[in-house]
Amino acid sequence: MNLTIALSEQNAAELEAQARDARMPADRYLAEIVAHALESQQRNKIRRLEEHLNTMASHVVSGTTAEQMEAALQEASEHVRQYRILQRS
Repeated sequence: MNLTIALSEQNAAELEAQARDARMPADRYLAEIVAHALESQQRNKIRRLEEHLNTMASHVVSGTTAEQMEAALQEASEHVRQYRILQRS
C-alpha cells in the first residue's frame, strides 16, 4: 500500500531524524511504526477478549452443561443483536 500523508514541517523533520538514527529510509521507518501500532492494537483486542471470557467463565455455575451454555450464549447474542439494531436507528 502506498500513501501520501501531510505532516507539519516539524513532524517531518522529526520523522526524518528518527529514521536516520534508525539507519533506514523514512518510508520504511514509518511503515515499521505503523506495523508496530497495528500489532499492538491486535494484542490489546486479544487481551480484552481474554479478560472478558475469563469474567464470563467466572460466572458459570459449576455443573453447567455444554447445551445450557450454548443456549445462554445464543440468548445473549440475540439480546446484543437487538440492542445494536436499536442503537443504529
